[in-house]
Amino acid sequence: MVVSAVEWRTRDEPLYKRVKRELTELLGAGVWRPSQSIPSERKLVDRFGVSMGTLRRAIDELVAEGVLVRYQGRGTFVSAHDRSRYLFRFFNICGHDGQRTYPVVSLLDFDVQKADTATARALAIRPGARIFRIRNRLSLKGVPALVDEILLPAARFAGMDRACVAGRKGTLYQLYEEAFGNSISRIEERLRAAAADDSLAAALDLAPATPLLHIVRRAFSIDGTAVELRHSFVSTERHEYSQTLSQEDRLMPAVASA
Repeated sequence: MVVSAVEWRTRDEPLYKRVKRELTELLGAGVWRPSQSIPSERKLVDRFGVSMGTLRRAIDELVAEGVLVRYQGRGTFVSAHDRSRYLFRFFNICGHDGQRTYPVVSLLDFDVQKADTATARALAIRPGARIFRIRNRLSLKGVPALVDEILLPAARFAGMDRACVAGRKGTLYQLYEEAFGNSISRIEERLRAAAADDSLAAALDLAPATPLLHIVRRAFSIDGTAVELRHSFVSTERHEYSQTLSQEDRLMPAVASA
């Protein structure tokens, strides 16, 4: 008898991993929405037919990964994006003094393009598929700090347009979550060097060919699908990349540097 790779994975994985996977699938399907509490541990034990220890180990990993959040005396909730979570978990640029401040975002451009080969590979879509491109300038304390070029698969963000992006009330990740059902649970980032072309130089008030930090980010939804490819170009004259990992963060594949 031939056993598939999926069957081998299911057969060999620890029980708590199976519970974690099934919880993740339920979250990805929207059974429990952001800011909503999940059922009590006792109800989940009965649902999955496992011990309390097994269930708690599965939930502990989802809490460590930022998918769930525990509130003492209130229960466990699905994480929701807000300014604070964005600033301390997903925005890694600060001044040379290390102080984190929320950026002022200016929309430079919004258009529809076709995915090139590299973008298609990063987002697991076919080359030529429709993508939305958002170009933002982010300033810290009144000084241009970086330009973001954000590429999104149109199929996951049906109905997005310039007015939707420009008129949002919170962060882009809040917009992804609330308007399109794409809740970002983790990111991976790779760091490169770049030089400012004429467009970047103008946006960042720099001389052409000024060295920049180029951050390539993929952002993943709860179900593990890559839903955003982001190229960030950072002026390092006054700003730098900074990330502090907790012990829990060190257990998850959040950032890869190159």
